[in-house]
Amino acid sequence: EFYGKGANVALAPMLIIARVPQGGRSFESIGEDPVLGARLAAAEISGIQSQHVIANADDFVLNNQETARGSISAVADERTRYEIYYPAYQAAIDAGVGSFMCSYNKVNGTYACENHETLTIDLKGRK
Repeated sequence: EFYGKGANVALAPMLIIARVPQGGRSFESIGEDPVLGARLAAAEISGIQSQHVIANADDFVLNNQETARGSISAVADERTRYEIYYPAYQAAIDAGVGSFMCSYNKVNGTYACENHETLTIDLKGRK
């Protein structure tokens, strides 16, 4: 579908964990299970990229609610991030995802797109 309309990038898969049931974007996320989410992420990325479209893993990270998402700070310690939130992103890396998009919210007080710990150490430092 994306390739057919001339798009180079699909803003998918949505790798947020559906932690808040009434979350406005939970319907397009990978669900609430980190293990199942990782398997779904890899399959979706492979499918998208097999059609000559770049998959974009979003939203990195902790984007669990729509209300005040541009100003709220989601707080999670390192263990929680690695055990619950990061498995799908690791699967995306392993599947060769073409790009990542950071989320609008703050993570532990710093905007996700400016967060040294989550972007540079956790994401870029992953092997």
